Amino acid sequence: MLMGTFRKPRIPGIRIPLRKFPFLSGALCIFSLLVVPIPKIERQESQFPSRENVIQQKTLLNDSICSRFPRPSFTASYLWQTNLPKIVNASKNPLLPGLLNPEDDRRLYSLLFKTLPASRMRRAVQHTPSTSSSQRASVRHIFRVIQRRLHDPENNPPLRIAVFGGSVTIGRGCEAGKRAMQNYNCAWPMRLQLLINQFFDMDLVKVYNLGVGGTNSGVATNMVKYWMYPTELAKVGPDVVVNSYSTNDSLPPWDLKDDPNADLVTAVLDQARDGLQQFIRAALTSNRCKVPPLVVHMDDYLGPQQDSLLGEMSYNTAMRQLAKWYDTFAISYGEVVRDISWLEGDSTFFNKNDVHFSNWAHQTIAWSIGFASLELLSTFCDDGFARAVYNFNSTGGDHNKIPKYYLYLPPPLTRELLRKDVEDKYAEALKSAQESYVAMACFNKTTGGDGNELEDRSPCIVSWIATPGGYGVPQISHFMDRHSKNSGVPIQGWKTENQLAEGWGNKIGWVATQSDEQQR
Repeated sequence: MLMGTFRKPRIPGIRIPLRKFPFLSGALCIFSLLVVPIPKIERQESQFPSRENVIQQKTLLNDSICSRFPRPSFTASYLWQTNLPKIVNASKNPLLPGLLNPEDDRRLYSLLFKTLPASRMRRAVQHTPSTSSSQRASVRHIFRVIQRRLHDPENNPPLRIAVFGGSVTIGRGCEAGKRAMQNYNCAWPMRLQLLINQFFDMDLVKVYNLGVGGTNSGVATNMVKYWMYPTELAKVGPDVVVNSYSTNDSLPPWDLKDDPNADLVTAVLDQARDGLQQFIRAALTSNRCKVPPLVVHMDDYLGPQQDSLLGEMSYNTAMRQLAKWYDTFAISYGEVVRDISWLEGDSTFFNKNDVHFSNWAHQTIAWSIGFASLELLSTFCDDGFARAVYNFNSTGGDHNKIPKYYLYLPPPLTRELLRKDVEDKYAEALKSAQESYVAMACFNKTTGGDGNELEDRSPCIVSWIATPGGYGVPQISHFMDRHSKNSGVPIQGWKTENQLAEGWGNKIGWVATQSDEQQR
């Protein structure tokens, strides 16, 4: 590079054949810099703020959660490493007394201090919100809720987190020796709640595990869209929504699984992108005129559901694409332990025969979210400090065209979205958001509140999710017989179906055996 930048130096009285000694050329070029006079550069006034201005502006951050952490900057790795002993204690699960023993304590310590150092935990962070107005507002909101809870827990509620997922999320196979369809106390959502609350020695967060075994992101989309939350949560809605359907969304389509020519890598990628994108769009508009919940993607999938490793990573690819497109929060447990599990064959984090895994994997998922949350906090405080001290707009200043409408969504990311059309599509999306803003009379509502207002946002009188696994053949038959007896309508052309051999596809259910049959 130096040979291309400077001319070969000519030193009086010395002639060196540089072609014969090419290594001398670079050295002599550097030497020439020492002997050639350097032109004077006029000193310009510093663009950095004065010390007085920094002190004055830093007071803007004193009332935020950032005031509790080192100034002017800190990292997730620093906080994680300096608090490891406390994290170990906070990770113990009092709801599972069988795991509270010296052997498990040593395993817990070994995992945190040796197997999963901060340098590995950093892999969990796939994308943190930074540019979109709605998700930045969501981040500010959740840290405001936490700060107020820490300051005055009697008069401020905990942070509400709603987790959606399948059988992995509800803890199937989590506790050794137990074959229950679900184990909420062992599953990672409960472990995340315990990790945070035991670390701070108070109920700082409330995690609602809304997982439904054998379902995918489509079910979660309807739950969010139709406000299908438990009564306690339905009054105000969640502050954070977590999509943890990576396992079920990674399942190859049933009509392709036996086709030797099928491109399962692309099929799963498209399937995951479509399902997750619908969830994101429903979640980001679920609060209408108010600040939307923070949307979090939790990739807890390692396999095994297809032979191709690239296909096993299709969900992660789709998740990262969408997280950057919508500026949402993406976390991957798979990226933290993938090499340990696949290359080294460690069964601690991965079950090569089943998508469900042990309690240590669930605990590591909780740690992954905890570490990524510290990274989100660090980024939030850094950006806030920059805006306050340097009057710097981290979203790009005058070049940022992303509007400040909570109802605004970018155009869907699909194969049909072309580069030549993207500007027009964004303009259409902005116009749609403005029209919705007016139609919903958002200008008459508080858009920056904490979401504690009592408001029934469900468009339905009654809504429900039919969950598989709750009833067996005898229970279903008894229920339908009682319905027939009470109504006086005989049951004809219907029966219970029980084909659990395939696991995912056919659950126990009530199905028609003849065409054009109706159940009244």
